Order: sequence, then structure tokens, then C-alpha cells
Amino acid sequence: MIKVGLLGCGAIGKSLAEAIDNNNAGDAELVAIFDEYPDMMHNILNNVKHKPKEYNNFAVFIDKSGAELIVEAASKEAVDLYAEKILESRKDLMIMSVGALMDNNLLERIMKTAKKCKKHVFIPSGAIGGIDVVKAAKIGGLTKVTLTTRKNPVALRYSPLFQKATMGKEVKKEIVIFEGYANEAVKAFPLNVNVSATLSLAGLGGEKTFVRVIADPSITNNIHEIETEGVFGKMTIKLENVTHPSNPKTSYLAVLSAIETLRSISNTNMKIGT
Repeated sequence: MIKVGLLGCGAIGKSLAEAIDNNNAGDAELVAIFDEYPDMMHNILNNVKHKPKEYNNFAVFIDKSGAELIVEAASKEAVDLYAEKILESRKDLMIMSVGALMDNNLLERIMKTAKKCKKHVFIPSGAIGGIDVVKAAKIGGLTKVTLTTRKNPVALRYSPLFQKATMGKEVKKEIVIFEGYANEAVKAFPLNVNVSATLSLAGLGGEKTFVRVIADPSITNNIHEIETEGVFGKMTIKLENVTHPSNPKTSYLAVLSAIETLRSISNTNMKIGT
């Protein structure tokens, strides 16, 4: 039984907590939750049978919770603030806010700390597929990776780039609101394109992974199209993901990916990412 601590109790955190509580996340036990907002923690406690301890002080959460694996489901800022401290406390870490790792300095510090403390950092594949192909292709020579993401305007409306591209007007037909590289995309859309960071880490990096973001009022699902080329040949993959029931900015598949990663860790000790 692996003891899990949850950092962040929003929509994704709540779904993970319920999956663990219902024995759908392998041989895992949720022993503690941490959030700055008590109402978010209470929302989880009211929906699980096995009540974890709740903490609003991070230092106490890390020191007293008894968790062996901390699942970050909060924000890029939380990764920056807490990732190294979690590893230094001799706990493994799963990162959901993968966009934070497009900061090369932070990524290097996390990798160095994980190695020094002999702990693992797990990165679920998230809302996309084909990561295994990208990682394998990189060994032989990967030359091109492009991600095109289409979302309903509702999921993108809080981005300054969306406001600039639409000039505050209603979006009646699809519009390209971003074209650039993944390291720029995660800054422009911190809540929307974590998939570009995951793809970058598996392949060419944030400076060479091209990203296109399209607002499309005709769709309700989040659509991700990945195109890769290399010595191995070519791969094109398209996913049409149902949005999370309580958070249209993310795909339900991202939650399922985290659940499956927990299952793999607890059931087989198979390491899905470093």
C-alpha cells in the first residue's frame, strides 16, 4: 500500500481523491491533503469514505502526513515553490502541472534534487497519446514535433492572448490565437496547454516543439493533433477528449492518466517518468 499526499484540491485533485477512495487507483491510500483554501479540502472530505488528514500548512503537511508519494495537482507556481522541498523530504513526486518544467532552470534543479535524494518524479502522459513513440523516435533521430490544440472559446477566454485575438468580440468561427513554441505556449496558456510541455519533455524540448492553439466555437471536446517526423518515419495522432465535468480547461483523460500512473506505481513499481 503506497501512502499518497495530495497537494491541491481543485477539480483534478478531487477526481484523484475519489479514484483512490474507490480503489480505482491501484494499491494506494490517500492519507493527507493540502490546500490553502479550506473549502476546497472540505469538498474532498465530503465526497470520500476514507477521510485523509487535512493540512493548510505545507511544512506540517510534509513533516507529519506520513505520505510516501506527493501528487501535485495545484499549479505551475506550486511546482516552483514545493517540488524540491518534497524531494528533499525523501518523498516521491507526481507532477500534473507539467508546464512548470518548461523553465529549464527549475527542471534542472528538480532533476538534480531527485538524483541527490534518490527519489522519483513521475509525469503522467496527460491528455495526449503517442508519448512512447516520441521518446523512442528521439533515440534514432527526431526532427519535427508539432502540436495543434483546438478548444472551445469558453476554455480559453481568460488568456490575455485570447482577449487580444478576439478584441472582446464573440467567436463565431475558428480562430488561431497562438503559433509558436511550447516554452512560450505554457506562459501564454498556463491552464490549457500542459500537453505541449509533456510532449516537449519526451521529444525535442520546449524551444523546438511547435504549438498552434485554435479557438473553435463549433466543438465541445478538447482536440489535440500531434505530428512527428524523424529517422523512424512519420506519426500523426489525433485525440478528441471529453472535457473534465467541472473544469472545461482540462481534459478528463488527464485525470485518467494520473490514475493509471498511480496504478502502475503501486501495483508494479514501474517508473513512468523521471
